[in-house]
Amino acid sequence: MHRPIYTFRMFLRERFPFEVRKLPIHTFLGCPHRDKETGEGGCIYCYDPAFSTISENLPDVEQQVRDGINNSRARGFKGKFLAYFQTGTNTNADIQVLEPWFRLVEKYPDDIIGLAVGTRPDCLADNVIELLAELGKRIMVWVELGLQSSHDKTLSLINRGHNYACFVDAVQGVRAFNSILVSAHIILGLPQENEDDMLHTIREINSQNLDGVKIHHLQVVKNTVLAEWYAQGKVRVFTEQEYINLVTSLLPYLSGKISVHRLIGDVRNDLLIAPHWTMPKTKILQIIEKELEKRGTYQGKKVE
Repeated sequence: MHRPIYTFRMFLRERFPFEVRKLPIHTFLGCPHRDKETGEGGCIYCYDPAFSTISENLPDVEQQVRDGINNSRARGFKGKFLAYFQTGTNTNADIQVLEPWFRLVEKYPDDIIGLAVGTRPDCLADNVIELLAELGKRIMVWVELGLQSSHDKTLSLINRGHNYACFVDAVQGVRAFNSILVSAHIILGLPQENEDDMLHTIREINSQNLDGVKIHHLQVVKNTVLAEWYAQGKVRVFTEQEYINLVTSLLPYLSGKISVHRLIGDVRNDLLIAPHWTMPKTKILQIIEKELEKRGTYQGKKVE
């Protein structure tokens, strides 16, 4: 029997005989595209506080790692961790800054089995890739690249700051080493994109032979250009049912070899303008799986 969706949880279960959880780490390196001196204002949908409730008063990175492990152990978790450099652009610094952080995983071999680094495709220096590749020979290493869309006209419209070729170059740079796994972040429902446009992005992800994907629905948050467009009626967002139907239609075209790390995005509710959905995320995911089964389809069926 085919699995409806090849989830990241399944991916991990295939590789480890114990439970693996992500251990979020926050570097507060920001984003070079939003930098007041060198950036260009950032993406139209991005207001950094909306995507994390984390305070910048957090302890340093190593203390975050220790606290995360100790707190989880105190609550009874007996598995291991994937150290996840999550918020912002986590390669937006010189190698001298990044290397001690990334090498922290080596100090906790009984607790940490891997490393995941979220970043932009235009902010990934060769020496950083080489460092991650070296670590990847001993532990699981992921590089998560923000893409959002494979269409240059969309990337320009949302002020993404790079084109699709930049993403492909970054993937190829990482793929030059066989020890790093690669995933992409995409957004469904970006302005002026229709279902065919989104399907093209799914097919481009397949063509790059990625290991994973995070799929988000477009969300309008306060203090963004997108919020202004939404107020002017230039942008619409999905209802829950529309999004369920869309994802159910697109997943059969996503290679079954690509692990799905996420299907729904998260935004702080106090900063979210739209859409305000009523069902919890877990319920929506259950409905998507049931709808796939109802249609007699599954992730990857259209590309087998």
